[in-house]
Amino acid sequence: MSAKTVLKVFDKRDLECPICLQRFTDPKELECDHTYCLRCLQDLMKKHGKIQCPKCRQMHGIKIDELKSMKSNETLSNLVECVDKIESEQPEICSSCNNQPKHHCSECQMYLCGQCIQQHKKFPALKNHSLYTLDTNIEEDSQDSLKCKNHVDKKLEDYCLTCNLTACEDCKHIVCCYRNKHEVIQMQTALNDINLTVTETMDIAENVREKLKERLDVITKNRTELESSLKLSRTAIEIHECTIIRKVQEESKVMMENLTQIYEEQSKVINIHVENIESKLTQVNSLMGSINKMMNKPTETENLALYQTTITAVGNEVAADELDKSFAKTRITPKFIPSSKLAELINHEGVGKLITVGGVHQVNKLINVKVNKKDENISVTKGQPFSVKVSSLAESDVGQLKVTLTHKLGAKSATLQVNRKEKYTITGRCNLEGDWQMDITDGVMSHVIGSPVSIKVQPLGLVHTIDNISEYKEHDKNKNSLTNVVLGTDGCMLVSGYSRELLKFDQSGCFVSRLQLPQNVSAPYMHHIGNGHMVYTDRVNIYVVMCDNQYQAIQTFGKGVLKLPLGLIVNQETRILYVADRGCHCVFKFNIDDGSLLGKIGSEGSKAGQMKEPEDVAVTKDGHLIVADKANNRLQIFDVNGKLRKILVGSGKEDGKVWTPYGLTIDMDDNIIVSSMNKLQLFDQNGKFIKRIDKEDDGLDYPVGIAVISKRPRRVAVVNHGAQNVKIFNY
Repeated sequence: MSAKTVLKVFDKRDLECPICLQRFTDPKELECDHTYCLRCLQDLMKKHGKIQCPKCRQMHGIKIDELKSMKSNETLSNLVECVDKIESEQPEICSSCNNQPKHHCSECQMYLCGQCIQQHKKFPALKNHSLYTLDTNIEEDSQDSLKCKNHVDKKLEDYCLTCNLTACEDCKHIVCCYRNKHEVIQMQTALNDINLTVTETMDIAENVREKLKERLDVITKNRTELESSLKLSRTAIEIHECTIIRKVQEESKVMMENLTQIYEEQSKVINIHVENIESKLTQVNSLMGSINKMMNKPTETENLALYQTTITAVGNEVAADELDKSFAKTRITPKFIPSSKLAELINHEGVGKLITVGGVHQVNKLINVKVNKKDENISVTKGQPFSVKVSSLAESDVGQLKVTLTHKLGAKSATLQVNRKEKYTITGRCNLEGDWQMDITDGVMSHVIGSPVSIKVQPLGLVHTIDNISEYKEHDKNKNSLTNVVLGTDGCMLVSGYSRELLKFDQSGCFVSRLQLPQNVSAPYMHHIGNGHMVYTDRVNIYVVMCDNQYQAIQTFGKGVLKLPLGLIVNQETRILYVADRGCHCVFKFNIDDGSLLGKIGSEGSKAGQMKEPEDVAVTKDGHLIVADKANNRLQIFDVNGKLRKILVGSGKEDGKVWTPYGLTIDMDDNIIVSSMNKLQLFDQNGKFIKRIDKEDDGLDYPVGIAVISKRPRRVAVVNHGAQNVKIFNY
């Protein structure tokens, strides 16, 4: 987009740095996509030692010498350069008359006053030119404001307080004001009153600004003291840690030395006993050898008697357990008994306490009190309920949680509620678009970890339109084939139609990749079933296919049974696959695990429970089946056994009714989103109309497949079959 095109719609305040409030100089873009002057970022780093984005509060790990090499915002630089050039070349008089110029036309290269610009806009060939509003002299603007807009040469004389209108002597409406006894005062009086009020307000604002500056100085000084105390406390903790560790190591060293001494002494005792036993074994072995040689030698009777006496003595010593008793008296087994008091002391008091001016803070408490990580930055739509979880506080702090929610403009159009179960859950909703900040304190500490929570409230309605989808296709570029969209496991959208191509887009509408199903396959409807598996209807082979994450077929359903399969859904609890069949005018049920046919729901007809050309199906949290009964212009709901519960939404072209419903989906709140003839509607689980999501001028033309692609913010994508594009709505 050219700078001239941007100048047509931008606000000059967009060229001002949010920190210095001056026009950008060398704008640098942070990773959070917010832009600031290089000089402002350097000052921020010098002052705080780190960079926290003033808008979104995101921390950035950037060193001061890396700031100059950061990515520059070239778009802003070009805009600033363009605006500076236009303003520097501004002439003193209008290109068509002698009045002061107030606008610049980048197409005609003319500087025009307020009167001439109106004439410029009236010409059809000129009305779409890019116009830039110039900065004009305040005093001259003030004089222009005293002239009548309808009678340019006439000075304003009167001001009607009742109608909030000014008038010159030729204005006829002031006569009606007098006739109706409105409160009319002279223009000079009105000017004096407004100028006095402006002056007083500016004085008040200046006083407030000075107080804010003083408070900022105090807080900045406090931050410096805090950082200094932090360094000192860290050093003290490290020294204390080293002292404790050194003391434990010294005590451990003494115990290890004692253990070694016990081992050495016990080893000596064991060696003595081993030598004694081994000596006796040697003696017995020697005697056994000598005795064995006395066989058949009667002359050795006397020696044999001597050997018998010796062996008997050794045997008596062993039998009497003399050796065991002797060893038992000297045996020692070391065993370490840890100090229970030391463990209890650390568990109870820790290694110390952190003392603040406000009191004593336990170290473990600082760890427990924090915002759930995924809730630190959230995005919701206007009026959408949200919840923020905070970890449990100590029992002594129950009821101490304090929460404030503030818009960046100071507004507080929001509701909050705090519930305490296992965790504190803060629920609320914001009815004003823009950036909000939720500050959470526990009544003792200043802020809970993760606070403040950043909440971005997005507007409702159309967000993106993905056009020119045929350009991303490899085959059938000219064929109107888009029918369905699903949310992929990676958070991207998969768009399908009457072909084997699946087109992947991210949630901002950018093309990611093209995926190919096997040859001779057409997949108009898809549904993810978990574990990376997906089921889709194959219009070429007329059956349903289950495939893996590489889109290779695992199993097929309904071959020879189905005639015109379209929308499908799987009930994960009952493991039932439901397939809407437009040709058979019913919904077939299959076992998702073994592929067997379990039966069907409905038959051809227009009575309650019957169907004509069912297009899509959805399953509620209670397991009930909702059917988009297209040709009967209604939604029907059936229980888990296939019995009709009721006609959920009736026939009609007005809002709150459906006419040729094509697509169905259930969102996280168990509400029903329906695409029908040129509209997208939201109903609750009982069929009660909530609202229409799109607007008449959003360009829905034959909307078909739909998918909820985001829970926070609530966002739904719909395939716009008639225009062959995909539209994304916040709702």
